[in-house]
Amino acid sequence: MIKTFFLYLGYALATTAVTSVSYLNLAPQFGSNPSKKEKIDYEKLTNFDNGMFINSEDTPLMTGEISTWDFFKSDSLRKPENLETEKIDNSFFIQLEDKEYQIAWLGHSAFLISINEKIILLDPMLGSHASPISIPSLKRFNNELPINPESIPYIDFVILSHDHYDHLDFSTIKILKDKVKTFLVPLGIGSHLRSWNVKEQKIHEMNWEEFYKIEDLEFVCLPARHFSGRGPLNRNSTLWSSWAIKSSVVKIYFSGDSGYGRHLKKIGEEHGPFDISLIDCGQYNLAWKYSHMFPEQAVTAAIDLKSKYFMPIHWGGFILALHPWDEPVKESKKIAEEKGLNCLTPQIGEILSKTSLNKQFPLWWDNY
Repeated sequence: MIKTFFLYLGYALATTAVTSVSYLNLAPQFGSNPSKKEKIDYEKLTNFDNGMFINSEDTPLMTGEISTWDFFKSDSLRKPENLETEKIDNSFFIQLEDKEYQIAWLGHSAFLISINEKIILLDPMLGSHASPISIPSLKRFNNELPINPESIPYIDFVILSHDHYDHLDFSTIKILKDKVKTFLVPLGIGSHLRSWNVKEQKIHEMNWEEFYKIEDLEFVCLPARHFSGRGPLNRNSTLWSSWAIKSSVVKIYFSGDSGYGRHLKKIGEEHGPFDISLIDCGQYNLAWKYSHMFPEQAVTAAIDLKSKYFMPIHWGGFILALHPWDEPVKESKKIAEEKGLNCLTPQIGEILSKTSLNKQFPLWWDNY
């Protein structure tokens, strides 16, 4: 009887494993891994070793400084109810006057930017869930977006920092892919885009320190301290990065996801100063302290980067850690002000311009 039980249990586990692997291989939202040829080419790179991309300094994924029990007993997973956003209409896409620019935060790490007659979209995660399937705990705070992807008329550049679900969203790419002229992405992410029928000629893959220049606008792919992967079998198979966006109008740094590291001061010395730095400051925890920045580290990073204005990002969209949803903005704003650093805290969807950076931002998060 016991032998029969374990025999059937073995069959059940084997069936589950086969079903799971088949789902991972067939479900389009998981994307696709780099080809064998691409992996052979990556072996020549200094930031690729033993079949995986690596950080420039030791970056343990988990530290063991929190137990599984802490995730279940935590009472800090408060979510805002009916988080409101400001609406962005098609006037955003009208050509600006010379020396003007616009930046709109779409929540979490997504941004819509207008510079030099070009429309740029950073990490366009505009889906409802930060996961490959609809997990209720990973649902977006706001039911309505500042702008629906269907109503976006065109995008000149989509910039991606890495392939995690809260930054690279299958449903968003599917809607936008035919409206985008160029995708600028770290190495390997092109494999996901191609599997989603993005045309090859639109994809430009880059390694750290490589740049793409068009007229007065330059994009530089830069190091970050993080990791990648969209499933259990492809960890670090694609590169992660931060980005510098340079023009005579404005210089912007976009951290993507990153822990604090020595790369930040180097970037500040070689590519700074920056007018605006958009810096990872949310979803942090001691358990993964090398992959995301705490508020004090984010402010230090902004100073390392020689930033005139600092904006905390990677919050306001999803619960992906144990801290209160608004702790990142409260703490980073307080620390930035103590250090004499200008901190930008616009509402989701609010459009920033050169003339509005010095305004007094209301503490809108206190309304929830």
